[in-house]
Amino acid sequence: MNELQRAEYLSVLGVPSYVPRFVLPLAPPPRQAELPVAAAPVENPLPRSAEQIRATLAPAEAAAPSPAPATPAAPSAPQDPAVARQVGEIVQHARVEPEKSSAPAVTPVAPPAQQVEPFVLSCWWLGDELLAVDSREPGVALPVESLFNNIARALGWDQLPREQDRLRWPLAENRFGPAASAAEARDTCSIWLEAASARRPVKSIWLMGRQARDFCAPLSLQAPLSEPVTDWNGIRVVAMPSLTQLLQQPERKRALWQLLRQTYPQQTRAQ
Repeated sequence: MNELQRAEYLSVLGVPSYVPRFVLPLAPPPRQAELPVAAAPVENPLPRSAEQIRATLAPAEAAAPSPAPATPAAPSAPQDPAVARQVGEIVQHARVEPEKSSAPAVTPVAPPAQQVEPFVLSCWWLGDELLAVDSREPGVALPVESLFNNIARALGWDQLPREQDRLRWPLAENRFGPAASAAEARDTCSIWLEAASARRPVKSIWLMGRQARDFCAPLSLQAPLSEPVTDWNGIRVVAMPSLTQLLQQPERKRALWQLLRQTYPQQTRAQ
């Protein structure tokens, strides 16, 4: 991990980075960070002057043997048709078919890395009860905030202390580098979720939408989640549709409400 990635990870985790410009008192001596090995410069094989060309050609001309005098080819003797036919039959019977070469060993090729389009995740903390991670669709103007407030009100969590954040992937866009892969997105988002839940312990984590389920699920769990409700270190992990999907497909709200009633029977008892 280079210094840029380390600083980005710490920034997402909420840990500020500070580098002093001089050695602080009682501080250990600074050490050089590990840098990538620079590629060796490639020398130009082309000669740069006429002297180099003559010096290169002189040994080759001295080692080249003198051409042998050409000898006239001997005239071919006339052949009898019967003799030629017998010789052809003998050659045909004596001809040995070449053995079939064995097929070369097939080297397995690793599948290409799956590229991931940039996405945005909205995060809500409701006291020590809930951390909700919602997959957002850029360019879609829908009242997702109002829908989330209605869900929290139905569970009786609308009066809890609230905090909101947003996670963008990739963390830093590099137009000149390769596109971010799915493995990198899963490592980054899952580590962020584990660090966020460790910093602010909650009882439930909602992964809402495809990006949240595929990339934010903890590494110890199978991704994508095979069950709608999974236990992770005593925390209830619930997979559900995103707020945008619920607004675009209102018929899915009934199934979500049934899932919430089964998962939180005490909070939904009065409903």
